[in-house]
Amino acid sequence: MKRKLVLLFISLPFLAQAQLETYGKYTAGGSVEPNINYFGSKKITEKISLTFFGLIEQKWSEALIGAGYSPSNSFSIGASIGIEHGTNSPRFGAGIRTGKGKTSFSVLGELGNGKDNYLYKANLFYKYADQFTLGVTAWRFHGAGPNFRFTIPKLASTIWTMPAYDFEANKSKLMIGVNVNM
Repeated sequence: MKRKLVLLFISLPFLAQAQLETYGKYTAGGSVEPNINYFGSKKITEKISLTFFGLIEQKWSEALIGAGYSPSNSFSIGASIGIEHGTNSPRFGAGIRTGKGKTSFSVLGELGNGKDNYLYKANLFYKYADQFTLGVTAWRFHGAGPNFRFTIPKLASTIWTMPAYDFEANKSKLMIGVNVNM
């Protein structure tokens, strides 16, 4: 069974719509933390899809697999379960996305073992022009702040930056990244 799940997880990107995101998180004081995320989905029916997510950082990683439900083009909801580095307990995730016209909103949450082992991320975006998107983001371990995105359609890529203040760590941070649709 474990081999079948590993094979499915490895082969799914070739059969699905996916996005690779890599970014650096720069903290006041000079530390830099690289991060790589991989998200994908494969439609099973017109409204239901299989989803997968992987994240790798210097000291932590996770992999989640789940399902999404999209009753319309403007709304989706999903849930997932997976593993995280350094524990024997499962990690759970859930999220919603909605949008109308040029405005979109998404929120996701994750929960691992322990009362402090959680993550949240909320995005509110406005597509100002075909290539420019402006927004605000609140993201645990990253901070809250504006989010600026520049899309390069010919490369199916988006370059983004987010200056933020992390209220838990009491530090300013700057994320600079690129998303590549696959």
